[in-house]
Amino acid sequence: MKFIKLTIAAIIVLLVLPSGYLIYQRNLSSSTNHWFSASGNCELCHGTSDVASRDAQGNDVSPITHWRSTMLANSSNDPFWRAKVKHEGLVNPEHKEALENVCTRCHAPMGMINALLNNAAAYTFADLQNDEMGQDGISCTLCHQINGFQAGEFSGVFNLNEAKEIYGPFTSPITQQMFSNTGYTPVHNTIINESRLCGSCHTLITNSVDDDGNFTGHTFVEQALYHEWENSVYKQQNKSCQLCHIPRIDEGVQISSRPNFAAKREPFGVHSLTGGNSFMLGLLKQNHEEMNLAAGEENLTASIKRTEELLTQNTITISLQEEKRTSDSVYFAVHLRNKAGHKFPTGFPSRRAYLEFIVSNNQDTLFHSGAENATGLNHITDGKYEKHYNTISKQDQVQIYEFVMGDTEGEVTTILERAYEPLKDNRIPPEGFSVTHSNYDTVRIVGNAVFDPDYSNGLGSEQLIYALPLSLLNGLTKIGVKMHYETVPESWVQDLFSHSENDENIGQFKMMYEQLEHKSIVIARDSLEMLFTGLNQDKSTPVIIYPNPSAGTIQLKGINKTYRYTVYSQNGKYLKGGTINADVELNLDLPGGYYFLHLESGNQQHVNQLIIKS
Repeated sequence: MKFIKLTIAAIIVLLVLPSGYLIYQRNLSSSTNHWFSASGNCELCHGTSDVASRDAQGNDVSPITHWRSTMLANSSNDPFWRAKVKHEGLVNPEHKEALENVCTRCHAPMGMINALLNNAAAYTFADLQNDEMGQDGISCTLCHQINGFQAGEFSGVFNLNEAKEIYGPFTSPITQQMFSNTGYTPVHNTIINESRLCGSCHTLITNSVDDDGNFTGHTFVEQALYHEWENSVYKQQNKSCQLCHIPRIDEGVQISSRPNFAAKREPFGVHSLTGGNSFMLGLLKQNHEEMNLAAGEENLTASIKRTEELLTQNTITISLQEEKRTSDSVYFAVHLRNKAGHKFPTGFPSRRAYLEFIVSNNQDTLFHSGAENATGLNHITDGKYEKHYNTISKQDQVQIYEFVMGDTEGEVTTILERAYEPLKDNRIPPEGFSVTHSNYDTVRIVGNAVFDPDYSNGLGSEQLIYALPLSLLNGLTKIGVKMHYETVPESWVQDLFSHSENDENIGQFKMMYEQLEHKSIVIARDSLEMLFTGLNQDKSTPVIIYPNPSAGTIQLKGINKTYRYTVYSQNGKYLKGGTINADVELNLDLPGGYYFLHLESGNQQHVNQLIIKS
């Protein structure tokens, strides 16, 4: 299948990296229209330079270098977005032009808004195909020209001025160079650091239709990151979206190479614009040359790394512990804490996270909830959705944190225009979240999670219990939990791919999706190793352990082969361990109490109770 080539007249630049690896990178566009100027014109002064846009260590922190491989820069080229818009138009053909016009407002804004302000009837994919400005994505002169917000503050509604002012965070900017080269005048304005700037597109309200394409008169909140942020401690502490997604470095950086005497400014915002879509960045990298992208494969690699670091370090913490035991059961608690300033996961409704819980013993899997296959979560719901759990006791139950859309018939739908009401929203709220907040109706909890007290405690935390029969666990047992994150699950593309023969964009994305190796990323994990003393152990061990009771130091005699030893608490929690292959004295350095010493060599296992005197 052939790819549709972008129509930007551009030069392919061949870069040779120090490793000798060849990178193909298309030049950025230098086009203009009445309202906007493309990123190539900004690169003239804010691109890579020997003196400007470098930190104290000489690293390239150029806004253009970091921006060009972000999802914002590639918003109009996003294959999933293009396929999804075409999907919506195929399902509701009478709305096709209106859907493309609405969706390009946030994904190709410098083309669509320019057409709108010049009284065009609509801006469609056909217009985008021949418009360099639309293909420049969410670029510099869009965000830096926003000077206000209209009532509602959603769905790409914001104000631009006609004075061609470029707003930045620094006072007393040098104006002549930018005005001479681009016709724009830099002006200090704090609006560039306000969360509303991001929220204007990341809060999307749609008009709902029924299965026949008739408007219901209802609106549907597809995503509401800004409102989630408002209902969090981040809003209370005045921590904006930009502080996380355009991270500051507290050192002076010369932000422009012209004039060459420009003073250094701080703090400097690195325009990495990192989100959570490592999957799509990987897809862009894998198809970079075929799609004729200006991102640069090396830059995409850096963006993927930053995204994975954000996901693994700044989203969720996870801890696993034994909660309690009864005569016939053991209960493990998984505690999650949301570190983000919004729900997790958030954004486009396809995004979800799920827990994989594994219990194993001597290479045998005893319990496995949330197992994966080659394409993601190995869990079929037959068009339904998995409910939210407080306790999981069966392997076919899995905790999935997600936003599920329902149509007018109450059935699950992935067609955005047919979304009528949410059926489930158990995404983990941020710290400070309150069900009494004025915008709770926009970001409410839906489904069984409503009855989970963790979701309304304002701590941004969640606890799930796994209940297992004690008879299942025997001997040395490993318990592990992982949180997986997916941006485009297989369940979300099934209906989309059923139309792959009807549209080239859908067919292209289907091919790219199936060729990409991994679909999810593990963002947090924890594990325990415990001893359950119902073990059918070998009683014939020649090893002698003395003294017992002891003051904390014991002698092991009769060691004639290699043993792995582990010491456990009375409830089976791992405390310490090692390997021995000869008679040895062990100083356990443990407080007084009862413990278990587990010796293992090959298939032989021995458990001995130890008593340490206080």
